[in-house]
Amino acid sequence: MKMSESNPETSHINTFSRMLSELSSQGIKFEEEVKALALLSGLPASWEVFYMTFANNSPRLNMDETIGHILT
Repeated sequence: MKMSESNPETSHINTFSRMLSELSSQGIKFEEEVKALALLSGLPASWEVFYMTFANNSPRLNMDETIGHILT
């Protein structure tokens, strides 16, 4: 699931959150770090520097922190 360059970040986050919710309702759960990395990996190529910097400088990724950084 890749975010398009023209879509706002909030749209990507909402779509990703809905997908996680649907998977969770089917009994499929993911660790926080896996969810955060999946969200980051769905960002477009223009976000690559952000992705690498954030992922490499965060000792333990979680969704709330990742979303907060994407929105700022």
